[in-house]
Amino acid sequence: MKFFLTGFLSAILIAVFILFLLPDEPPVQQEQTIDLQIIEPEQERVPETPSAEDREAAAHPFDKLQPAPGELTPAETAIELIGEEMDGLSMETEQPAESLMVVHQVKSGDTLLSIFNALSINQEHYHRLIASKEISKGLSRLRPGQMLYFHFDENRELTQITHESNAIQSDNYHFGDEGVALESVKKAVETRTETAQGTIRSSLFADGQNAGMSGKLIMNMAKLFNYDIDFGSELKQGDYFAVIYEADFVDGERIGTGNILAAEFVNNKKQYRVVRYEDDYGNIDYFDEEGRSRKKKFIRTPLNFTRISSRFTRKRWHPVLKRWRSHKGVDYAAPTGTPVWATGDGVVNVIGRQRGYGKVIYIKHGQYITVYGHLNGFKRGLKKGDRVKQGQVIGYVGQTGLATGPHLHYEFRVNGKHVNPLSAKLPVADPLNRTQKKRFLATAEPLFRALDLLKGRDVAMNDR
Repeated sequence: MKFFLTGFLSAILIAVFILFLLPDEPPVQQEQTIDLQIIEPEQERVPETPSAEDREAAAHPFDKLQPAPGELTPAETAIELIGEEMDGLSMETEQPAESLMVVHQVKSGDTLLSIFNALSINQEHYHRLIASKEISKGLSRLRPGQMLYFHFDENRELTQITHESNAIQSDNYHFGDEGVALESVKKAVETRTETAQGTIRSSLFADGQNAGMSGKLIMNMAKLFNYDIDFGSELKQGDYFAVIYEADFVDGERIGTGNILAAEFVNNKKQYRVVRYEDDYGNIDYFDEEGRSRKKKFIRTPLNFTRISSRFTRKRWHPVLKRWRSHKGVDYAAPTGTPVWATGDGVVNVIGRQRGYGKVIYIKHGQYITVYGHLNGFKRGLKKGDRVKQGQVIGYVGQTGLATGPHLHYEFRVNGKHVNPLSAKLPVADPLNRTQKKRFLATAEPLFRALDLLKGRDVAMNDR
């Protein structure tokens, strides 16, 4: 019986589709019915051999079903359902074309033309773009990591290129019938005040990074104290640092750091603290709690070095001359080509080659003279009589003259007498006058209190 019902239902489905394909004129229905009563299991019996009439009825089941008054026949119901499904389908299956944007991050070696070729963009657009060097000059200086956004219309024609040169600046190149138009956009920068503090355990750079500081911020903080601290030789475990600084954000994302507002460094239990101050004339400097400038007329070290290879001494074994003699300066070991800068404002008094110094520069600073020996070369264009500023590059580390390896020999002379540049008391800049000091303290006191709070927090954290 089950096989019979399965075959019967399959025949119904086949008939539905046959009727759907027949002409609109329905066939003549015969006045016959089929008994669909299901026999209970205990009543099952072997069916009798169907007659020719039964076989004819099974071949046309829908013709034999009589619906109740007002109801549709199964065939009509099936046709109506199929019609509803067909009505829900759109005869136009192709979706309308939409605009498109392609993003490309500039890689090393990329040029604008190579990017156009990689994206299969019509070179006519490229030639239109470079027709004006003034408009396209920004795209001629592509840098790895920069972003390019190519906008296309529904016909896949290029309509706009957006070039993000950095987190703030972007240029939009609009392609129109009359040529290419440039629109430059700058995002708003939000400046926030942030803090960081830590204790020296391995090195200033490593411990500064552990405190959340960038390499640039660490170097800028060190420059504030390099008049008093030689970070290459005087840094000790347990030294403390703290900094209050400005951080720049665009769209809520941090893009870099700005000015240091206040900083503190405790070196060998000696405290140094500074606050940034701008006077009425726009001059910017850093002052301590007494209103004294921390900027001295000289900085202690003239380069970034790896180690001190020889100190100031009255008696040293010379590695080249093979005899004992005084060493009236400090030798800083550093790779060949490392920039060397002037430790103070002055005038170039000697520049050239000289006996054991090799290539050497003397800078005169009034009653003081600084000497820079064993140089590999001089800053291009620098000559005798030129004025130089503190921190200005004047030459590069080498091993010319009586030298066994690349290093800088640095001397500091006061009225012609050699002094130890690591321990000499360096002259300070002019202090603030009374009016300026009053203004400075009004600005500085809240920042000094904030440094106190940071130190208290650091002590509490280390006591846990």
